[in-house]
Amino acid sequence: MSAPVGGPSDRWRGAMRAAAFAAMAIALPALYLILTGNNVGRAAYDATAYHLRFIRELAEAFPNFDLSNPLTATTPAYHIVLATVAKAGASSLEALRIASMLIGCAFAALVAGWCALRVGARGAMLLVLPLVCSIYVVGSAAWTVPDNAAWICVAGILFLALRQPLRTRDIAMASALLVLLVCTRQIHIWAASVIWIAAWQRAREGDPARSIIGAAIASIPAVLATLPAFLVLVLFMRHWGGLTPPRFQHDLVGVNLATPAFVLLQVAVLAIGFLPWFGGAIRDAWRTHRRWLIAAAVVALILAVAPETTAKFEKGRFSGWWGLIERMPVIAGRTSVVMLLAAPIGAVVLTGAMLGIPKRARVILSVALLAFVAALTSNYNCWQRYHEPFLLVLMAVIASLQVARRDDAAARRAQLVAAIVLAVILGTATVLGLRGEPWPADAMPDKAHIAPGEVFAAPANNAPHSAQ
Repeated sequence: MSAPVGGPSDRWRGAMRAAAFAAMAIALPALYLILTGNNVGRAAYDATAYHLRFIRELAEAFPNFDLSNPLTATTPAYHIVLATVAKAGASSLEALRIASMLIGCAFAALVAGWCALRVGARGAMLLVLPLVCSIYVVGSAAWTVPDNAAWICVAGILFLALRQPLRTRDIAMASALLVLLVCTRQIHIWAASVIWIAAWQRAREGDPARSIIGAAIASIPAVLATLPAFLVLVLFMRHWGGLTPPRFQHDLVGVNLATPAFVLLQVAVLAIGFLPWFGGAIRDAWRTHRRWLIAAAVVALILAVAPETTAKFEKGRFSGWWGLIERMPVIAGRTSVVMLLAAPIGAVVLTGAMLGIPKRARVILSVALLAFVAALTSNYNCWQRYHEPFLLVLMAVIASLQVARRDDAAARRAQLVAAIVLAVILGTATVLGLRGEPWPADAMPDKAHIAPGEVFAAPANNAPHSAQ
């Protein structure tokens, strides 16, 4: 896969082509699902029973919103945006789903465009192909679900932090995006750490003689720039009496220590589509930094053995790859053999790939991954949909930044085949996840999420366990 050639205008044209490809790859299946009235799957249920109802409530009360106990476990920015769309006249179910689709298109286009500036249009199309085939991206685009609205903010913050040289306005824009992100999905406050580490690195690079503490002091303005996001989070916490609205606080509180190992298992699976990009870096790391790879594998083994890693519905370990784990052997009734094998593989692949990118990017992306995993570990539910889109973006970014990247015909064929194989795997999961009985227009929220005395009607203009 050749790096972009020519002047800036050629690179931007390539970025536009890749972005258009990614947007169309989301729009076509999403439009099909919307126009055929498909209402099958998890995203369809969440949209029908939770998010669409809340959007309708906001539109009816516009602009006097009641956010005291909303029918969503997330902060409500996405819902307010769609309520605004409805209030402006585009209030039909199809119009709201199309508005959500446009957010998904923008997310995929942003990732593809950023990658294209580094590896060219063809390379970016291959790197983003698995992302646009993921059911968790397609589903959020085809239904009124806020996931993609949060992911586009996460991607934007990452891309701004990776800018070289990093400017003050980049930090300001990233901090503004962080506010929007926290207003959309509060758990992503972890992204503040990306801004902090980027500012710290800028301080170190600006004055190599500066100490670690000195660089930290110089980064205080960047920390202060992220305070509005923390203030927003605190305001919602005070308003709700917790991190989620009252109706969700009884069943969404706690940690899930299986999350780190499950994330590494997903990395091992998703690496199928990126190994041709990572292969050279992993081989070089084995020759020159073998201890790092061995240490990563050992840590992954501990993460797979220490907590219980078997599939268990009541412990928030179900759906996605947990379905495969459930069917495989278990050691001592608590350790999944699949997790035991896959987590070290994921750790080695990730470590080797990280060692193949520039140091500054390696530090930023490592902090981002650690902060992301820490935040998601604090979520009781260890669900693949919380992780997969971020991991696909992360791996596409790491692939785009590889320093020693082969560009011969054999490498190009391998990259094409790998991307298609992973896309087929994820696309098959998407197709299977969108088959079955449709949810009815009056699909109700979980009884545990209905407040005393609350009565729900079917969402207007609708067609035939979560809301997070």
